[in-house]
Amino acid sequence: MMFLRINYLLPKSRANGPGSRFTIWVQGCSIHCPGCSNTDTWDPLKGYSISVNELVDIIKAESTMDGITITGGEPLDQFDAIYNLCFKIFGTYSIFLTTGYTLKQIHQKKQTKIMNVLDIACLGPFEKDKVCKNKWKGSENQEIVYLTDLGVTQSLLPVVSKEIRISKMGEAFVTGFTR
Repeated sequence: MMFLRINYLLPKSRANGPGSRFTIWVQGCSIHCPGCSNTDTWDPLKGYSISVNELVDIIKAESTMDGITITGGEPLDQFDAIYNLCFKIFGTYSIFLTTGYTLKQIHQKKQTKIMNVLDIACLGPFEKDKVCKNKWKGSENQEIVYLTDLGVTQSLLPVVSKEIRISKMGEAFVTGFTR
């Protein structure tokens, strides 16, 4: 059985990709971009583990959404589990993945098969001096790649840059791609 380290799950977010997204923040990041707004996701020993199959069941229980977003932390630091998750749901749900790795680095790490099970990818490290307000990326240097017809279609959906949510514990938090 394959497991994934998770920081947080957020059903029905409108600020983490096109449309209504089931957003998954993975736990653990080896990149540590200066100025990162998700430093709580860096430590791979924090968060909790969930089996990929259980996560698929949770996603399927959220029937009214346009897709899922996988962010972090660094999703590709848990490559096998992320690939397995994407493989199991690709074609059923739109998949948008954000990674601090560039396409060249993904090739070097021999992880290019992930691109076959994504609809949209945001590639490259966050650079705090290049903050932007473009679609679904945090800094100008990052590249958004639309990999399928569905990804291209979803690129036309309205952009919600951030949203304020209340956690189950009653704490307010801001989510989205702009500061």
